[in-house]
Amino acid sequence: MISVARTLRSGLAGLAILAAGGLAAIEENPRYLGEPTLAQISLAGSVQVIELAPVAPEDAGNGERVYRPLQIHRGDQPLVLTLASARPDTRPVVRLMTRLQGWETEWQDNDGFMYLMLRYLDENNRSVSRATFARRGVSPGWNGVPQTSRFRLTTEETVVPERARKVQLLLASGGPTATTGFWALRRLRLSTSPSEHGAEFVPRYTMGPLQGRELDSLQGTPLGWVRDGTSLEIPQVFKLDGSGPMLVLDDADPNNTGGWLAVVREAVPVEPGTRLRVESEELYSIGRGIDAVVTFRNLPVGRYVFRARATDELGRPTGHSLRLPVEVLPPFYQTGWFRLLAAGLGLTAVFAVMRYFTWRKVQGELQRLERRRAVEEERTRLARDLHDEMGARLTQISLLATRALPTIPVTDPAREPIRQIHDAVRDLATALDEIVWAANPTLDTLEGFGNYLTRYAGEILRDAGLRCRLEIPALLPARSFSSGTRHRLMMAVKEALTNVLKHAGATEVRITLKLAEDVLELTIADDGRGFDPGSVARRNGLDNLRHRLEEMGGTCEIDSRPETGTCVRLKLPLPPEEDSR
Repeated sequence: MISVARTLRSGLAGLAILAAGGLAAIEENPRYLGEPTLAQISLAGSVQVIELAPVAPEDAGNGERVYRPLQIHRGDQPLVLTLASARPDTRPVVRLMTRLQGWETEWQDNDGFMYLMLRYLDENNRSVSRATFARRGVSPGWNGVPQTSRFRLTTEETVVPERARKVQLLLASGGPTATTGFWALRRLRLSTSPSEHGAEFVPRYTMGPLQGRELDSLQGTPLGWVRDGTSLEIPQVFKLDGSGPMLVLDDADPNNTGGWLAVVREAVPVEPGTRLRVESEELYSIGRGIDAVVTFRNLPVGRYVFRARATDELGRPTGHSLRLPVEVLPPFYQTGWFRLLAAGLGLTAVFAVMRYFTWRKVQGELQRLERRRAVEEERTRLARDLHDEMGARLTQISLLATRALPTIPVTDPAREPIRQIHDAVRDLATALDEIVWAANPTLDTLEGFGNYLTRYAGEILRDAGLRCRLEIPALLPARSFSSGTRHRLMMAVKEALTNVLKHAGATEVRITLKLAEDVLELTIADDGRGFDPGSVARRNGLDNLRHRLEEMGGTCEIDSRPETGTCVRLKLPLPPEEDSR
């Protein structure tokens, strides 16, 4: 292994550097020539073609290795990138750091670690077990170089296993062989405590400033420690300003390992089952060299740039880096064109549904109008047939009775039946006229009702010898009035007029019709004898009036006092125009 000390001895005045106690060696660390390259790209287990991108003019001077952009879908993950040294004939990368810009905020070290091992020995110094405490990445307070970094206190605990009587310390670099980095240990203390929780720890071993030979040299020999591993140049003795010599692992060779091993005579006595506490003051920066495999899983949709760079064992950039643009494409259902298409299809579907329901509504309305038209045609035909056939027959009977009456002597018994036939035919003709009026759809209007009310009330009151005052607007609103409603309302008017003729003893009747805010109000007032509604017994006529109006959703108000006449007020809410048809 080519260590830092050897490199300096070949290029600088080694004695002067060593006298400075190692700090100058770190400052004069050489720049290595190794640089990383992409060895393989794998998407969900499928190997992809690797292509270098043309060098842009702005990148021509920096030597960065740029690859063609990689486009992947979320379902193509995991993305596995295999890194290696650029050329076999050059020195391998001492330490490799990576970063996926847009996903990671800091440069990442790969899987390399150094470790503090506790070797448990029996009374014959044979190994019975071990406990390992790994060191990865950088320690809190690391600032790029040892002389500007802060030491941290680390405390770890374990339990002494059975058959263990001693514990031997080992500081080693190379969890995997490719591990590189720097680890300085200023103080180390072992303490033991009984297994009971809360018992105090008793110090068993304390490593302070080192004692030994040539401790001003990186290759000095501290008492109680020996070098171990495949490269004896990795374990070194190091000094910082204001600190005495300390144990250091300075591993710049990814092909070898090295460490400090406490000699057996320095093994610390322990008892099985006791708790063992390890306290250390240390700083470190640890990574991995030569090659690495970087895996990314479940990257969200977006644009990223993968970068890798070579550094020295302290993590300082030394060579050219590489750059691979990566774009994670969204699934088709998250793309803009698909969303626009989905929105268009959604709007089209909404429009189609609205159009369909509108068509259904129009068809339903047309069918309703068609049925109504058919009913009105049938009503018209029925009214016409009744008027033409029954009206002609009744007129013929009435004329025959009228002609027969003068020819029959007054004393003839047959005269009275013929007169009754004449009167019955006349009443039947009136009833038929009312039926034809109710059945005729052309009269399903408020104006038709007003005209019929005027004619009917005028005739019946004139025949009874009563004055009739009609207050009905000449031009009524153009509101439809269903045949059922106008027929029932007309029956209520008949009931009220019949009560006037039978019970009132009136000389004048005033009928008023008006429409206010969709409420039709019909008033029938007479100047007859009147009555007291509270003292008079209930009559069928008054009850019929109220029941008829209640069936139609209206009200009937009767106002009467003795010798002041009677006023019957009928109020009927009219449905909206579209519902009254």
